[in-house]
Amino acid sequence: MEYSPKLAVVVLLALASAMAVTAQNSEQDFVDAHNAARADVGLGEVTWDATVAAFAQDYADQRRGDCQLVHSGGQYGENLYGGGGGGTAAI
Repeated sequence: MEYSPKLAVVVLLALASAMAVTAQNSEQDFVDAHNAARADVGLGEVTWDATVAAFAQDYADQRRGDCQLVHSGGQYGENLYGGGGGGTAAI
């Protein structure tokens, strides 16, 4: 196979895109970004809680089929927000 500058550019763009997409995938990445915003307004840090995360994922999996903005009724509570073409709704 001979060298193709066009193919090289496409491959480099694909790799750069993959890096950008995975730049914030770990729990700590999300916590760090959240804590940076909290620090900007003088609030203390939060930490990742695997139990709360598992509860949230289980509930999200339950809602996956209907996408309804319904509170779980669980012990943690949650903030729900929905948006659409004509406006927004917060519950």
